[in-house]
Amino acid sequence: MIIYRVRSLKYVVIFYFMFIIQASANTLDHGLLIGSTAPPVSLESLSGSGFVHSRDILKEQPMVLVFFSSENDLSLKMVSDLHQIKAGMKNTDIQYYLVNVFEDQAYLKSFVTNQVYTIPVIMDRYGTALKMFRSDLVPITVVINRGGKVSYYKQGYDDDEILNLIVHLRSIK
Repeated sequence: MIIYRVRSLKYVVIFYFMFIIQASANTLDHGLLIGSTAPPVSLESLSGSGFVHSRDILKEQPMVLVFFSSENDLSLKMVSDLHQIKAGMKNTDIQYYLVNVFEDQAYLKSFVTNQVYTIPVIMDRYGTALKMFRSDLVPITVVINRGGKVSYYKQGYDDDEILNLIVHLRSIK
């Protein structure tokens, strides 16, 4: 009888840990839920013009954030696509920002100058904002509406998903 209890306890413990691991994996895979309140972001502008505070922007305009790294090819593809999307959009009320993660300011300035980015770049030197958006990978694309709610969230890059982003941005009023 004692052996039976030990075996059942072992299975209960194993089941419990498997459940916890699966729940954690689901949270990381899905990131923020659409409709949830976006965490406040306050990051330094690469241009040296101070800090960008999301709460101030979101009072009047929706905001698109793309987290990227100059060392990640997929995130550079997303940045390139975002420039094309912005150029083709008629809605000029949307604020676009590229959020660089973990890179040195001097290197980043020369990189952005060489790439001729027209979307403002803000720096997340320690990955704090990236973690606030429940990720540790780039690229991440987040659209936040005027009320501060997440209306679009995508981790990674997918050619097919770009069309969904364009449709979503066109639907923002």
